[in-house]
Amino acid sequence: MKLILPKNIFTSILSTELLKNDKLKLSHKESSLITKDLEYNTSAIALIPTLDLINHRNLFVSNKLALAFDGALSNSYFHFVEGEKKIEKIYLRGDVSLNEILLTKILFSERYSANLEIALDPGKSAEKGKDFLVVGDENFTSWDFQNALSLADEASELIEFPYVNYVFASPDREALQKFNESVNAVDSIIEDQIEKIIDNLDLGEEAKSFITQNIGSLYFDMTDNEVNAVNELIKLVFFHGIIDDMFDVKFI
Repeated sequence: MKLILPKNIFTSILSTELLKNDKLKLSHKESSLITKDLEYNTSAIALIPTLDLINHRNLFVSNKLALAFDGALSNSYFHFVEGEKKIEKIYLRGDVSLNEILLTKILFSERYSANLEIALDPGKSAEKGKDFLVVGDENFTSWDFQNALSLADEASELIEFPYVNYVFASPDREALQKFNESVNAVDSIIEDQIEKIIDNLDLGEEAKSFITQNIGSLYFDMTDNEVNAVNELIKLVFFHGIIDDMFDVKFI
C-alpha cells in the first residue's frame, strides 16, 4: 500500500509507528504537490493539507489518523520584525501549501481587519527586515521558534478545535478502508516513547526539548474533535468567500 507524506519532523514522528506496518510503503513529496499526485496514483493514500479538500471534494478522508495541533507546537510559525507597528506583507517560505496561504489571509482579516499581501519567498536564506511565515523544519533549525507565533495555536483558537494541518485521503475508498484497518491509534504510544523518538531526530537540543515539552498539543488520532475541526475549517473558508458552497467531507 503506497503512502505519500510531506517531509517534516511531525511526519517523521508518526512514521516511527507507520513503519512497523510492513504493508505500508512510504514516500515523501512537497505538501503542495501531494494531492495532485493522487490524480495519477489513484490507489495511493496521502497525507494532504486539509484545505486541499476544497478543490478535491471527490477524495475520501480517513477517520482514523491525521496530523493536528492546538498549542505552541506547530509546523508553521510567524516571525515578525521586532518593534514593528504595522504588518502589511507576509513572505511565506518552506513547505508551503494552500493551508498557509488561506489561513494567513483569514487570520489577519479576523484579528486585525487587515487585507494582508502575501508573497512566496523562494530564496535560500531569508532577507532581514521582512515578516515571514515559515513552514516546516526550517523553523527548528534556523529560526527563533520559541519567540515566534504558532499558526496552529492561532487557527485552533479561531475555530475552537484543534487545527488539523493534514488529513489522510485517497480517491480509492477501498484502499483507504484497508489503511484504516491496518493502522492503530498512536497518540498514547508515541507520547510514551517520545523522548526516544526525539533523540533519533536530527535536531538541536533546544528544539528537542521544546517538542518534548509540548508533545501534548500534537495529535495523530482522528477523534470527533478532529472531524469537527475539519468541518469548521471548511466553514471558515466558506464564510470568508473563498468557496461558493459548503460540502460534506467524505469521512470513512
